[in-house]
Amino acid sequence: MTNAGKLGEMRVLVGACPAALDRVPGEHEVCAWVVDLERPPVPAEELFNRLTPEEQTRALRYKIAKAREQFSIGRGLLRGLLGECLAVAPSAVSLAYLPSGKPVLNGESGLHFNLTHTDGIAVIAVSWRRVGVDVERVRIVENAEGLVRRYFSSAEGVAYRALPEPNRQAGFFRGWTTKEAVIKAAGATVGCLADFDVELDPERPPCVNAVRDPQLTGPGWALAEWTAQGDAAIAIAVEGAGALKVEKLGHG
Repeated sequence: MTNAGKLGEMRVLVGACPAALDRVPGEHEVCAWVVDLERPPVPAEELFNRLTPEEQTRALRYKIAKAREQFSIGRGLLRGLLGECLAVAPSAVSLAYLPSGKPVLNGESGLHFNLTHTDGIAVIAVSWRRVGVDVERVRIVENAEGLVRRYFSSAEGVAYRALPEPNRQAGFFRGWTTKEAVIKAAGATVGCLADFDVELDPERPPCVNAVRDPQLTGPGWALAEWTAQGDAAIAIAVEGAGALKVEKLGHG
């Protein structure tokens, strides 16, 4: 029997933040909220006020206004969503940080989350299993081959160069987003990017083909992907799931 058959399928419920999803994810579900950072669903001032004093200080350290706003909006919305799940005020959500810098919940709630953002869009994922998410704007990357050599595994480099030229851009972003999602779920760093292999062929389902780093071993990682706002490629990794089924709700 395959791992998928043993571990079972999980639903990834994707919706716009916050109205489309208004409940705690079930045991076999992941809730993923897509946020338009240009039009946040909660006033920016209110989101900033949700932050702890340390987070507010961190936000104010950003010299570029856009980066400062993205941090405040993303972290403020995250606190609101986690507060709903835990039935506490946003400011009362207690966060700690792994050595990699990944924020996690203090205590023993069993809830896992991840937040990612790029220009104009953020994604927040919440699950009862370790979860990671990444988003990138699909665009022309001048040095894609060099990035593949530097960050991808040797097997992935061979697979990338074997792709037909029209598929290479999609293959590059498939690899980049799924690999980032896995290391974020595991609480690892970019130093592990070459220590596992993912499927780069955009005509095949996303999956992890091989793992060589102990930080990434265990019950396995299931991957899924979708697009938002036309050119945003999103990938999600969940630990211990046999397969992921993405279900978009509303305008997610």
